[in-house]
Amino acid sequence: MIKEIELFILSWLKSTGFYAPDNHFLADVILFVITLLAAYGLFYGGQWLATLIAKKILSKTGSLFNIELLRKKFFRRLAYLPALILVNIINGLLFTPYPMLHKWLSITISIAFMLAVIHIISAFLNAANNTYNATRYGGQNSMKSLIQAAHTILYCIAAIFIISLLLGLELKTLFTALGAASAVLMLVFKDSILGLVGGVQLSANRMVRPGDWIEMPSADADGTVLEISLITAKIRNWDNTIVTIPTYNLISQPVKNWRGMSEAGVRRIKRSIFIDMTSVLFCTDEMLERYRKIQFLDTYIEQKQAEIAAFNTAKHIDISTGINGRRQTNLGIFRAYLQRYLEQHPQLSRDFTLMARQLQPTNSGIPIEIYVFATTTEWVKYEAIQSDIFDHIIAAIPYFNLRIFQNPSWNDYQLMSSGIPVN
Repeated sequence: MIKEIELFILSWLKSTGFYAPDNHFLADVILFVITLLAAYGLFYGGQWLATLIAKKILSKTGSLFNIELLRKKFFRRLAYLPALILVNIINGLLFTPYPMLHKWLSITISIAFMLAVIHIISAFLNAANNTYNATRYGGQNSMKSLIQAAHTILYCIAAIFIISLLLGLELKTLFTALGAASAVLMLVFKDSILGLVGGVQLSANRMVRPGDWIEMPSADADGTVLEISLITAKIRNWDNTIVTIPTYNLISQPVKNWRGMSEAGVRRIKRSIFIDMTSVLFCTDEMLERYRKIQFLDTYIEQKQAEIAAFNTAKHIDISTGINGRRQTNLGIFRAYLQRYLEQHPQLSRDFTLMARQLQPTNSGIPIEIYVFATTTEWVKYEAIQSDIFDHIIAAIPYFNLRIFQNPSWNDYQLMSSGIPVN
């Protein structure tokens, strides 16, 4: 078939008066141009046919992966292959007698074929990534960094293949040269290599993923992870600023991840209020009688008094002196009140630690720490619950003959200088 077309072109050239010894070459060139036009038509015809077949399949299956393949033009890119195969066949049939031309055409076709394959694989990987992100697993582990790593490896392979073709070197020789230059290559591609390592570790260990709230003081990052790519990760801070950090830093530097809090559905409240140590007293009978009227404390005081009386009697302790034996203090009763108040609070979890505890005294007084978990992770609601609890605690402290420690203000100094006592 090719020979008949070539003879026809040669006859046509002779009829037009272009008779010369190199008419065969000119006929071959014209035939090759016709082949290119045919390949061009085959390419667009293949695109149309591939898209038509893909849409027919989608109309029956509706697979999300197939939809993504269509969106990423996977089927259209397949049309490169038959067009390039046709051009390569014609090159082999026509230009073998012309070694140099045949060689460079072969190289050009090989490079085009390699780039076409890379484009096809790239479309497939992008479609697979989008399909994965649409699943319930996509929100848990991002595959973007791995997909980008795969793209990088593909492009590196293509670059090595193209260089070997252009320079006429065997792959073994080229790899040997690259091995000798590995130190330079590692320096040039350091960020990509570290990013690949970081991305693999982040995905494998589920350390950080898009949607997580993280804190990273070294990078001034405190917000939600938007994206983790091969080289960088983007974090939107709570003030809506965007912080971009190297992906590898997420595994090489300290990062606090609040995902556990979000998954548990609770958020910890850990805050202290300082009590003036000079206001801590042994309870008198009058104080105990007054505390019995406070909700949650009547049963506690009765039980505690019975326990203390039994202990003092068993030890034959003379309780006529206030310091002898065991006695209740206003601070101890206050802690018992806080514990019962927190236990009945409707917005605190009973499944996690819930306590009011006394910490080591400091120069600022005795810290009474509230350690509980709110039943919400929503910031505004969480702050409202925390504020309500401490509003109540601050207002309740004077009922127990206790004082909050507070550094003197300018107003306090003015009152003292005028002779007015400051409580």
